[in-house]
Amino acid sequence: MRKSLLLIILVAAFAAGTGITAAASPLETLMGLTMGEEATVPIIMYHVLEDTPDNVWEITFEEFEADLKYLAENGFTTVIMQDLIDFVHHGKRLPEKPIVLSFDDGRSPTAQIILPLLEKYNAKITMAIIGVETDRYTEIEKQGSTSRHPHMTWDEVVAVHNTGLVEIQCHTYDLHGPNGAKKNKGESEEAYRERLLTDLHKFSEKLQEYIGITSNTLVYPLGAISSTSDDIIKEAGYLASLSCHEKNNIIVVGNPDSLYSLRRYLRPPHKSSGEFFARLSDNKMMNE
Repeated sequence: MRKSLLLIILVAAFAAGTGITAAASPLETLMGLTMGEEATVPIIMYHVLEDTPDNVWEITFEEFEADLKYLAENGFTTVIMQDLIDFVHHGKRLPEKPIVLSFDDGRSPTAQIILPLLEKYNAKITMAIIGVETDRYTEIEKQGSTSRHPHMTWDEVVAVHNTGLVEIQCHTYDLHGPNGAKKNKGESEEAYRERLLTDLHKFSEKLQEYIGITSNTLVYPLGAISSTSDDIIKEAGYLASLSCHEKNNIIVVGNPDSLYSLRRYLRPPHKSSGEFFARLSDNKMMNE
């Protein structure tokens, strides 16, 4: 009883000295943020930068630079998935108007030509690579072969990671097909679980081998998932996942589930930055 009373007194003293109200104990705060505090975070989905886009997955170099300029002029700060994870799990503050720019697939020309832009606008991106394609193009490069939109080799992945401007995340090792990471028709739940865990484990081994880091975010190929997908990737140690549904996200300090199946807006070609970002007008932070 005396120990409990002493603990209450110490908590009250701590609160008085730090400006935290007595209702918020050290267990209810993380680095100054109150448990349950929310942040609204839009996530933009890009794929390929191309001189002459011919599908919805490609935009021009000029359009991407215009996006960076628009965001900078309108007070946005680009953050990466690690920042969102730190906000939720550790109460680390986000900038006033955070936004995530995510690139899928890990195409080599795209990665190389955007680096100067990221430096120019003091921006960062999250890039999800496909492990099997990175392996394949590492071998293709050794043979001197080329293609229109090659994937990065492992040397290139290491190089962009080392700039500190590109966060490398997982787009699966080898599930970037029509069914994505979804359970196959007729597949048992246990077989699906084992297949997904095996794929993610292989990706993790490759990333650890070449970069010495662990991916904490799975970007679902095509956004294709099943009802148990997030539960399985949690088992594999993933702290967040990205889908292809379009809506802003609300993440919550102390609520890890708020980081899964986050929504993203696909950035199509042939639209000005003003036109595109107006799509997010239902989010008041886009119009401040």
